[in-house]
Amino acid sequence: MPDGNLARWQDLLVIAINLCIMVAIGVYCARKTRSADGYFLANRSMPGWIVAFSMMATIVSSMTFLAMPAATFKDNWLYMPAHVLYFIPAAVAYLVFMPFFRRGHVRTAYEYLELRFGTWARVYGAVAFLFYHIFRAGIILYAVSLAIQRMSGFELPYVICALGILVAAYTIAGGLEAVIYTDVLQGLALIAGGLICTPIIAGLLPGGFSQIFTEAYADGKFSVGSTALVFDEKTVWVIILVYQFQFLQIVCTDQSMVQRYLAMKTDREARRGFVLGTALTIPVWLYFAFVGTALYVLYKHFPDPALASAKPEEIFPYFILTQVPAGVAGFVISGVLAAAMSTLDSSINASAATVTTDFYRRFRPSSGNDRHYLLIGRWFSVLFSLIMIGVALLIHFMRTDTLMDLQTIVYPIVSAGLLSLFLLGFMTVRVGSKAALIATLLTVLLVGGWVVLASEWGQESFPYLADHLPNQFWIGVIPHVFLLIVGYLLSFFLPRSTEKRLEDLTIWTKSVK
Repeated sequence: MPDGNLARWQDLLVIAINLCIMVAIGVYCARKTRSADGYFLANRSMPGWIVAFSMMATIVSSMTFLAMPAATFKDNWLYMPAHVLYFIPAAVAYLVFMPFFRRGHVRTAYEYLELRFGTWARVYGAVAFLFYHIFRAGIILYAVSLAIQRMSGFELPYVICALGILVAAYTIAGGLEAVIYTDVLQGLALIAGGLICTPIIAGLLPGGFSQIFTEAYADGKFSVGSTALVFDEKTVWVIILVYQFQFLQIVCTDQSMVQRYLAMKTDREARRGFVLGTALTIPVWLYFAFVGTALYVLYKHFPDPALASAKPEEIFPYFILTQVPAGVAGFVISGVLAAAMSTLDSSINASAATVTTDFYRRFRPSSGNDRHYLLIGRWFSVLFSLIMIGVALLIHFMRTDTLMDLQTIVYPIVSAGLLSLFLLGFMTVRVGSKAALIATLLTVLLVGGWVVLASEWGQESFPYLADHLPNQFWIGVIPHVFLLIVGYLLSFFLPRSTEKRLEDLTIWTKSVK
C-alpha cells in the first residue's frame, strides 16, 4: 500500500477552496428554502442545462473516477460495452418514465406504485430504494476516502467520517437546489480533472499516446473478456444485461433521478436537459476507462515499489499525487471529491425525500404544515448521513472484492425486482395487485435463497445446489426476468379487479380521459 502524507500545501489549498465553495452554496440555498417542495424538488424551477450536468455527475460518481480506471488497470474493458449501451435505458426513461412523472405531479417515484398496485407496493419500492442507496452511498464514500487517505496519511475511518459529515452539512442545509448547483461545479471539476491526466501519462512514455494504444492492445487490455454463452462465468453478456437493468432502475425508477425530472421548470427544458445529460455521460465513462489502461502501460514500464500491495482503486490517486504538478494535483483530487460528493448529496436528499413523503407524510398526513415536513426532511437527512458513514466503515473492515465487482453484485440484491415491478405496472394492463404481490414475494425469496446458497454455509450444507448456481453476476438479471414472467402468468389466474381504474397509469391507457 502506498504511503500517506503525499499532500503538498498547494494541493490542500485548492481542495480547501473547493470544499468551502460547496458549503457556501449549501448555506446560500438554505436561506431560500422555505418548504418541503423547495427542499426536495427545488420548487420545480431549475433550468434544463443545469440539471443535465447534475444528472451526469450523479450517475458517473466517484466509481467512474476511481473504480473504472482500477478495473481497466487490473483487467480489461469488460465493463465498457455495458456502459456504452446506456443510451438504451436512457431512451426508455425519455419516452416513457420522465413524461409520466412530470405529468403526474407526484413527489416520489413510489407514489406511482401505490396508484397502480396499492400501499404495499409503495412501501416495498421505497424500502428497496433506501437499501439500494444506503449501500451505494457507502461504497462511494469508501472509494473516495481511499484517495484522501493516501494524500493525508490519516487513518481511513477518520477520513470516512470527516468527508461524510462535510457532504451531509451542505446537503442538509440547502436541499435539492444546493445539490444541483454543487453538482454542476462538481461535474465540471470531474471532467477537467480527468482531462489533465492522460497528456501527462503520454508525456512520461517514450512513445506517447501511440505506445499506450499499441502495448495495451498487444497485452489484451482492450479486450471485453469472455464472449462465451455460458452461465457459470463472468462474461461480457452478463455484465451487459446486469447494467442494462441497473441503468433502467436508476433512470426510470430511482428517486434521485425522478427528483431531477420534476425539478426542471418546463417539459421542453426537461427534454433538453435529459438529452444533454445522457450525451455527457457515455464519453466520460469511456475516457476514464482509457485512463486506467494508460496507467497500466505507464507502470508496466516504470514500476513503482510503493504500488506493490496497493488496491487497484489506489493506483490513480497515487499517480495524481506523485506525477501531477502541485496545485494542479489538488484540482484533480477535487475532481475525485466532486465525483463522490455529487452522488452522495443526491443519495442523502433523495432518501430523505422518500422517507418523508412515502412514510411520514403518507401515514401521518395531518401531522403538520409544509414547514414541518421541511424540518422532518432535514432530520431524516441527518439520519441517512450517519447510516451512509456506517456502511462505508463496514466496507472498510470487511471488503474483499474490487469495488466494481462489489457494486455489481450488491446493488441487485438490496433492490430485488424493484425495476420489474415498475415495468409490470407501466407495460401491462392485466396485472393487478395480487399477482404483483405474489410475484414480488417469490422474487425476494429467490434472491434470498440465492444469497444463502452462495454463502460459505450454503456451499457446505447444499453443495449440489451451490455448485449449479449461475455465476453470481446473474443475480442482477434473473430475478428481474423472473418477476416479470411470474407476475404476468399469475395475472391469468388472479386477474386485476375491474374496479381498479388505470387512466394514465400504463403506456396503453395514458390517453384515456
